[in-house]
Amino acid sequence: MTLRRVGFTAVPPGAKAGFDHADTYLDPRGSRLYVAHTGADRVDVLDCTSGAYLRSIAGLPGVAGVLIDSENDLLVTSNRAAAQVSILRASDEAILGRVGVGPRPNGLAFDPDARNLYSFNLGEPAGTNCTVSVVSVDARRVVATLPLPGRPRWAVFDGETRCVYANISDPAVILVIDADSLAISRSISVSVAGPHGLALVEGQGGSSLWCATDAGQLVVLEPTSGASSAILPLPGAPDVVMYDRDLDRLYVAVGSPGTVRVFDTRHRRELETIVTEEGAHTIGWDPVTRRLFVFQPKSCGVGIYEESA
Repeated sequence: MTLRRVGFTAVPPGAKAGFDHADTYLDPRGSRLYVAHTGADRVDVLDCTSGAYLRSIAGLPGVAGVLIDSENDLLVTSNRAAAQVSILRASDEAILGRVGVGPRPNGLAFDPDARNLYSFNLGEPAGTNCTVSVVSVDARRVVATLPLPGRPRWAVFDGETRCVYANISDPAVILVIDADSLAISRSISVSVAGPHGLALVEGQGGSSLWCATDAGQLVVLEPTSGASSAILPLPGAPDVVMYDRDLDRLYVAVGSPGTVRVFDTRHRRELETIVTEEGAHTIGWDPVTRRLFVFQPKSCGVGIYEESA
């Protein structure tokens, strides 16, 4: 399979250029993609099948993170400029509540069993006194705050081990948070500088952590032992990563040079690299249409790519 470009959709510009995290709401009537349009203080909504821009959700100051749990009908944003997270019902985009968290919230993870949201906060100024706020989605309040050893980046929740894995840029580690005790249980050393994007990849021999680092390398780690089983090259410093379990594909966005590198997670090898746009570090993925959406800040729109045989 290979990616082929099938379209481009312009979106209304904001006061400043810039997109951040994106996620997909899976709906039998058609998936929708939600992307943090940070420079516009809003989330833009696109139809995954047609690629059309639908609307926006405004009033989200400095929105950075977007997390969707389709089964729980949940849409959450981290609003960096307001030190809060917004909790919405994904199906109709109704705002259910806002919760104050630590300064400059960014990455998000969600434990659907305990219905706890993890907001990873950059601190003020960014990179100092970093924390993770654990928010009860139902009670709409912070139930725990944990100090972090450095600036947090991406985070993922693993339902099998009931752990949250969170990248820390410096020191170069992946923190492991026990979702039952709400405490940091251990850390996994990363041999390459600047852990950034992170994905939990399922395999026949168990799950593995795929950590995209600022040093331009993709490190594959075993969650239990922390051992590195592979290191794969990237064309530059990465940001967003997207994983498709059915295709055994990992998509890694690099802002400079503007590229997306595609990996076969089963055989742990590079498949292809597509050229996008300088600064395009945000991507979204729809597993239904098998489309990759590349958000381009300079042209203020999204390039649409489709996996084809």
